[in-house]
Amino acid sequence: MRKNLILFIVFSAFLVTMCGGFAERELANPIDGLSCQAVTGSGQRAMECFYTCPEGTVGPILFEGDPSLSLSKGDFDRRYCENVPQSTSTVPASPPSPSPSPTDSPTEEATATAVVPVTAQDPLLAETVSMCDLGGKLINFRLLEPSPELAAESLDVKIAEQDSTCYVNPTNPSLLTCTLPNDISFPAQVVVTRDGAVVNDFLYSGIGCAILTTPTPAKIRSYP
Repeated sequence: MRKNLILFIVFSAFLVTMCGGFAERELANPIDGLSCQAVTGSGQRAMECFYTCPEGTVGPILFEGDPSLSLSKGDFDRRYCENVPQSTSTVPASPPSPSPSPTDSPTEEATATAVVPVTAQDPLLAETVSMCDLGGKLINFRLLEPSPELAAESLDVKIAEQDSTCYVNPTNPSLLTCTLPNDISFPAQVVVTRDGAVVNDFLYSGIGCAILTTPTPAKIRSYP
């Protein structure tokens, strides 16, 4: 009886150590092709992830927390899949090769190469929200990097398919303050275009939005 008890304790300890080696973690915003697990000994914060690209699986990639809170599927494609930024402009330029006039083909190639830089833009927003005021119709998006010199004229922001006026917060340059559309409902699609290129395209769930005591939207005119 005593021998059986000792064997049971040893077997239980073995199961605990085996199960503690890899702690599976569910992502807050599941991304197709992305799988992650908590890193042992990191306090369940650091995550080791693998991402599946058309040309194969990339990883392991180490993150200090849940990457789905700050990155979208488009961000993963741009950062870790080699073929994504090259497939949009080089293919259309080759089919019109059997053209009789030699003067037309160089102009078509010139216009195609001019479009290439537009598709290869780094994300501007971290896709997280620090404040959402339904009463004042204002929302603060966190920037990936503080950008006090960012020109509002270079941005085109749409929230729930409606135009939004945005500016770098004068008190905290790591935030982009934008107006919220009237009668907005969540989840809402947020699309940010900079100099003609889409740099962020994600779905905001509306978590954290409330009616707060904040300045009215007329305040935006003081910070164009």
